[in-house]
Amino acid sequence: MNNCRNCGRARTDSNLFCLNCGEKFDDPITSASTNERPKQHSPKNSKIKKAGFVAAAVVLLATVGTHLLLQSKYDASKSIVAMNQAFSQNDADTFFFFFTVPEDAAADEKAFYDFVENEGWESLRDQLQTETALLKNNEMSDVILDSKGNKLISVVSEPVLFGLYDKATFLIHPVTVEAEMPLDKTSVDIGTKTVSGNQGELVSVGEFVPGSYDWKASAESEFSPIKAEGTMDIQGDGSNSYLIDPELEGGMVSITSDVEDAVLWIDGKSTKKTVKEMSLIGPLAFDGSVEISAESKDEKGQVIKGEPVAIETGSAHITFPSVQEKLESDRQETVEEEEFRAFIELHEPNLRDLISSFRYEFESALNYADFSYISSFFPAASPIEAEYIAKMEEHSKLEGYYEYDFTSTVVSDIEVVDEQTFQVITDEVFNYTLDEDEFNYHKTKAYTVEIQIGGGYYITAIKEVTSDYNEL
Repeated sequence: MNNCRNCGRARTDSNLFCLNCGEKFDDPITSASTNERPKQHSPKNSKIKKAGFVAAAVVLLATVGTHLLLQSKYDASKSIVAMNQAFSQNDADTFFFFFTVPEDAAADEKAFYDFVENEGWESLRDQLQTETALLKNNEMSDVILDSKGNKLISVVSEPVLFGLYDKATFLIHPVTVEAEMPLDKTSVDIGTKTVSGNQGELVSVGEFVPGSYDWKASAESEFSPIKAEGTMDIQGDGSNSYLIDPELEGGMVSITSDVEDAVLWIDGKSTKKTVKEMSLIGPLAFDGSVEISAESKDEKGQVIKGEPVAIETGSAHITFPSVQEKLESDRQETVEEEEFRAFIELHEPNLRDLISSFRYEFESALNYADFSYISSFFPAASPIEAEYIAKMEEHSKLEGYYEYDFTSTVVSDIEVVDEQTFQVITDEVFNYTLDEDEFNYHKTKAYTVEIQIGGGYYITAIKEVTSDYNEL
């Protein structure tokens, strides 16, 4: 024990302050002997403490470094920068790596790269940056649409490492593809997906990342395969849907023949059925790979063969040379008849007027025995002119009274002789009086009429076909 130097109150060895007046004691009083040797620290313990501090510092630095690394890794803006670099370097695979695709969707990295290039990468990149910034600020981001209004990309937040970090994911919206089957038992291959169905069916092919894809289609056929292939640009119609209607060059074929009872042959083999019985066959390829023909017998029992036909359309007609020759002859006759009919229709009114005028003038020529009435109807110095001049001379020598009365002249037919000549058939009725006797005549005549070079017509011959009379 010791006393307080201020108030003299006794203090214990462990007191730092006077319990009476509060005076601070300079040094604590220990019970140890002043001659006791101080305690020394072990060097080993000191090294352990230093190692602990270093380890804690390393752990802290590693934790901070890892945090910064992960923060950088999941920084969406840096992903867009890397995307842009890959796009600029035409690195389709690396560019596509930054996007997420639904598990069952078909994808082609180069096709998608080309699609984005056509849509405009700069614009899409700016939209990605905008939507990423909104998401980072805990705001709602919008779906990015393509040029036709289809959903293309969504920027979504995905928690990682037990929710300690948020990873921005660039999710591609695929296009749902359907195929309309052109024929029965059709198979369609698009990319890695294959579907099949019958004519008219709408079959779901699956989901595809937008871009160009090769396609193949085939349909089963008894005679030859029906195939087609091509490339299509898969882009939605505004609702992320796409319909493919593969055009297969083939189908059912309608068969006809000059001889319907002829037996049909396909690729050199007889069907043992007639063309009439096999009027519809198929499906067949329309690439000329299938050839049809037919066989029949003529009136003498000899085998006649039809001309072979390579199938290239949905209809085929088998011709027989002998039948075609007859048809051609009939067609030619029909053409000629039509031409003659048109030729007659063109000249008929004038021919009727010619005969009517001639008969009117001929009545006067006979009654007055004067050829001048009808001279203009005949070619000059022609046989018919000489013939009718002689007729007029005969009538001029007749004794007694006579008279002709033409009561009727009807043109019953006009025929074409050649391109310059017509034959006009008439039915003529007239009365003839000689002195006190009177007769009624009914005659059929054939007038040969030729077209003049300068226009107009000449009568070059008049033939009496029938003649009948009776006395009145």
